[in-house]
Amino acid sequence: MDTNHDSTYHDQIDAYLRDELSAEDRTLFEQLLQNDPELLKEFKIHEELFAQMDESAWINDSFTPDIEEVKEVENYFRSAEAKELEDTIAKVQTNYQKNNTSFLKNRLFFSILAAASVAIFVVLYTVSSSNSSQDLYAEFNQWKDLPSLTSRSDESQLAKGQQLFEQKKYDESYILFKEYIKGKNKLLPSVLIYSGLSALELDKYTEAISYFDQIINSNTIDQSKGYWYKALVYLKQDQKDAAVKVLEIILKDKQNYNFNKAHNLLKKLQ
Repeated sequence: MDTNHDSTYHDQIDAYLRDELSAEDRTLFEQLLQNDPELLKEFKIHEELFAQMDESAWINDSFTPDIEEVKEVENYFRSAEAKELEDTIAKVQTNYQKNNTSFLKNRLFFSILAAASVAIFVVLYTVSSSNSSQDLYAEFNQWKDLPSLTSRSDESQLAKGQQLFEQKKYDESYILFKEYIKGKNKLLPSVLIYSGLSALELDKYTEAISYFDQIINSNTIDQSKGYWYKALVYLKQDQKDAAVKVLEIILKDKQNYNFNKAHNLLKKLQ
């Protein structure tokens, strides 16, 4: 193929693949393909690139790769090997631009880079749109509607514990509440909630669950709160199956605490 016609041929190939040629021009181009083996070879390359770059066929509602494969790819992109590959591609691009002047070859090179970019975008799109347990925990662990302990004037220790918790001084609130509940046979659900959440924020999962189980077994009006916070304990640990089972208990009764949130969270976990 005459390199003087690289630009013209490239535009024709591109227009043909995008179905932008008139019926007459399409027929003429197909005749060219039959009579010019080099053009046909170039056309096949561009046809493959065009298929690879058609991202509309890649990203849609049916694009649901296996979660384990996504995790593997995500780990790879974070690896030193991937960083080295990225640096290599950048160097190759610089050298290629310096040493090659052919319009078609440069367009082809950048098409290849574009195809690679689309592939990376699809992977990152998939990874970022996947609901990780930690992301969901960060979304649903809003402690804005916790009960108040400050109204209990006879228990200044509890008010101090709430204040420490709200200041995110979880180490201190955990110690304070743990000290408070020593030797007490009966505890208010609100105290158990703060004790459990302080433990949860410190990744003391077994203790957190024990506090929330006490609420669940209390047969009080706040019983269902124990299920919600227990689900969050499992969520933070990435124990999705366990979290789902607890959420399903909440959804058995619309009167249960955070029924709507439990429904939304369950949808994102499934």
